[in-house]
Amino acid sequence: MKRFGMMVLMASALAACGGSRPVVRPAPQPVDSALAAATFDSAWTLIHRSHFDPTFNGVDWVALRGELRPRAVAAHNVGELRGVIVEMLGRLRQSHFYVIPGEVDEAITVDAAEVEDEEEGDDAAAVDSLAVEADEEEDRPGDLGLDVRLVDGRFVVTRVERGGAAEAAGVRPGWVIDAVGKASSTRILEAIRAVTESADPRTAHFYAVSGLRGALVGPVGTTVTMRFLDAADRRVTLRLARRPVPGELSKFGNLPEVPTVLEWERLTGEDGTVVGVIRFNIWLPALSRRFDEALDRLRDADGIVIDLRGNPGGAGGMAMGVGGHFTPARDTLGTMITRQQRLYFITNPRRVDTQSRPVEPYAGPVAILTDALSVSTSEIFAGGMQKIGRARVFGETTQGAALPALMQKLPNGDVLVHAFANFTGPNGEAWEGAGVVPDEPAPPTREALLAGRDPALDAARRWIAGQKRRGNP
Repeated sequence: MKRFGMMVLMASALAACGGSRPVVRPAPQPVDSALAAATFDSAWTLIHRSHFDPTFNGVDWVALRGELRPRAVAAHNVGELRGVIVEMLGRLRQSHFYVIPGEVDEAITVDAAEVEDEEEGDDAAAVDSLAVEADEEEDRPGDLGLDVRLVDGRFVVTRVERGGAAEAAGVRPGWVIDAVGKASSTRILEAIRAVTESADPRTAHFYAVSGLRGALVGPVGTTVTMRFLDAADRRVTLRLARRPVPGELSKFGNLPEVPTVLEWERLTGEDGTVVGVIRFNIWLPALSRRFDEALDRLRDADGIVIDLRGNPGGAGGMAMGVGGHFTPARDTLGTMITRQQRLYFITNPRRVDTQSRPVEPYAGPVAILTDALSVSTSEIFAGGMQKIGRARVFGETTQGAALPALMQKLPNGDVLVHAFANFTGPNGEAWEGAGVVPDEPAPPTREALLAGRDPALDAARRWIAGQKRRGNP
């Protein structure tokens, strides 16, 4: 059965940040010494030539080549070779240095067979089979239509998508994922913690959620059995059939096609405050027009919320265009610094809408929602808008992986992702490692989710309502 780990590629790969070691499954493919040497040398040379810091973050890069190259040449298979390259990248202890395997495997494997009853009396009728016809396009990825985060050490459903398998089965935000297939959530967490014991909490959270997401994605029409704890902590066992992931498939660089999804909605509070909410899953050019159209429909809102929770980044330059929707004059969101030059991320004020009609950039309050899975371009945008005083940030501290990176195919077919520049905020702030700290922390709680509340979004809406009462644009 073909795997669809690429659905969480950005998340799984970026988990290498913070100096922690990404999971690389040894592959059975043999590799000859010449190809191994060429692959290692290519990776080493790319970083030697392009790393923004000539001191390589304190690492003697030439000496490291002498240490590790003999092991790479002696590798018996592709997995061993990757392990050596991953060790080399890990010595830098910086984000955006990782290897994407040519065949892309999942970080963990979870048996998708039925959950085995652990207690007598479990009702077999609780297994709800949701059959759907397999998509004719075999390579179209499918998922279950739910999102998850670690809340108080447990996998908790934070969002259920309309039209997805989870919604159809009655899954609700706040439910705890107790098992996937025959693997309990505790076992899954233990497997992930085994490779993240030296990671900071945000990176460990990233690993855990990415690993679970990988287990839930697969070909359309295939099923996965899951056990949940509902609002009353009763066990509910469901067999869910994966449905096509919504959105347009888009290709970026050497990455395979990934779904791009942008949604917007208009929320009206009890006091009449209208808030427009825009959320999208990745920063790719295919969504630029969709964002423009969403803003056109929300220009009359009292405030705008941009939900970047779980957004792993993408094309950094998009931050300037999106920022131009909210800045009346050119402003700098930050600076990208390479060995040779500096590139300033300057917003481009939008003066026309999607129908070529003259408009002014949106002047109302702007709130940005973030969490530990907000990475890269999401951090550049959120941090930049926060520091220039054009947005207030709600939620949780971001991942702290904000280095611009390039992708290069290696001789063995793998792709090396490597940072080529540093990035600092408008006033020289460094978000690498530290992350963007919210103005108002509002982490999710199971109690709030079960009650139908979203702490970060609710806090943003209260702030916008207060700005409206005070007459502040």
